[in-house]
Amino acid sequence: MKQARIWNVMASRLAAFTLAIFFTAGLLSAQTSQAMRMDVPFEFSVGSKVLPAGKYTFSVDTFGLTVASGTSGKIHGTIVARLSGPPQFLRDGALVFDRSNGGHVLAEVWMPGIDGLLLHKNPQNHERTVLSVSEIDQSSSLSGKKAFELTCARCHGSDGNGDGRADKFFGTTIPRLTSAHVQGKTDKELAELITQGDSRMPPVEIDEGGFRHRLPPQDVEAVIAYLRTLKPSN
Repeated sequence: MKQARIWNVMASRLAAFTLAIFFTAGLLSAQTSQAMRMDVPFEFSVGSKVLPAGKYTFSVDTFGLTVASGTSGKIHGTIVARLSGPPQFLRDGALVFDRSNGGHVLAEVWMPGIDGLLLHKNPQNHERTVLSVSEIDQSSSLSGKKAFELTCARCHGSDGNGDGRADKFFGTTIPRLTSAHVQGKTDKELAELITQGDSRMPPVEIDEGGFRHRLPPQDVEAVIAYLRTLKPSN
């Protein structure tokens, strides 16, 4: 319980510090949600809205489903029902499209670790297209340097050697990413810190399409590779 309180305090302070530095109110307005990012290789529709192929963030919160991208903005989908389904969908996440009149209609959204969401219902045995997170191309859409600048840099400094403002705000010396202590960690240990956080630091999140979510695996790997290139200040 004590550790949970510490995590909540650190998460709140991190959000406030981000606002103070970047004057970005939008980073604090996102509501708690489940989210995943996927590259849809074909045109598809959500309700009556047709969206072009591209990278999208699919977010679920108390208000329903939102599909967002930098080019198409935000589309809200109506959730018809909750679904239970294949274990790999529950574990990895997936999108299910009904093929109708030569087009693709987003029918089901499966967020990793939670039940599926039914958005569109067609008769049984209708032709479907499934995109699983574990099966589609997950090549990084962000360079390690760019992902670092959008996440780690605001507390650890633009060069990984710390930021006095962050130290003062949190009342502690934030670990220098160039230090032997940090660089001595294995890639697996760094990945766990980035994705799960610890008692002193919440999981690393990034803002895309107006929604904050944890870094996807490919970006975690890219950030770690970039961290390995950082050098201590003289």
